[in-house]
Amino acid sequence: MLNIKMTCPLQTGNADVLLDYCARSLDAERKAMLEKHMESCAECREMAGAQSQIWSAMDAFEAETISADFDRKLYNRIEELERVPAWERFWAPVRDYLQGQPAWRPVLSIAAASAVLVVVFVVRGDVPQPVIEPSGAIIDVRDVEQAEHVLEDLEMLRQFDAGSSGANAQKEVL
Repeated sequence: MLNIKMTCPLQTGNADVLLDYCARSLDAERKAMLEKHMESCAECREMAGAQSQIWSAMDAFEAETISADFDRKLYNRIEELERVPAWERFWAPVRDYLQGQPAWRPVLSIAAASAVLVVVFVVRGDVPQPVIEPSGAIIDVRDVEQAEHVLEDLEMLRQFDAGSSGANAQKEVL
């Protein structure tokens, strides 16, 4: 009997263990640990059940037999399509539409959307666009001079403040 408790593969991001279990590629020890864990973990049990159904369906699937000359027919058809000029391949949906075949519906909706866009651009073209002037790109000489005066005034206040605090310190000493 195994005494080792397994951490939940779904919570630790290790769902590959469950996939390996369903593919029957786990070793006996890990298989036993996972089966013991699934007895108490509904999430792992559900995922393993769903994966087992998928694996069973894949095992039961039988592909249809392919004719012996499938490759030859495929390559012949590709060659036929390559021989058709590009302009004819482009106009084939138009021809089909004109003949009443519904192959043109996606192109028709694209054409309608393009027409709406053209109308929007034509209508918006009549609206005058505002002229954006660069703001603050030109600095006035008066602004520079005013900034220099402000800096000089601040320096003078700093010196005055330093001088007054020095005078207060001398008064306290006396």
